[in-house]
Amino acid sequence: MTSLGVIAPLGVIAPLVVYLVTGERAQAVLGHWRDWAAQHNVGVTAVLFFVFGLNLAGDGISVLAA
Repeated sequence: MTSLGVIAPLGVIAPLVVYLVTGERAQAVLGHWRDWAAQHNVGVTAVLFFVFGLNLAGDGISVLAA
């Protein structure tokens, strides 16, 4: 499994764990996370595509080097 295959599910697992562990307090925490994500949407998307690009470039270089 690639590193992206390990990292990608964290976007679903982290809020679920917070909800299951904190119970009633989860609404405030997850609301804060939602507001932060909405405010930083462009930066998060740019970093995500940069990481995908690095992964794609690394795969291509490894194929060419083999």
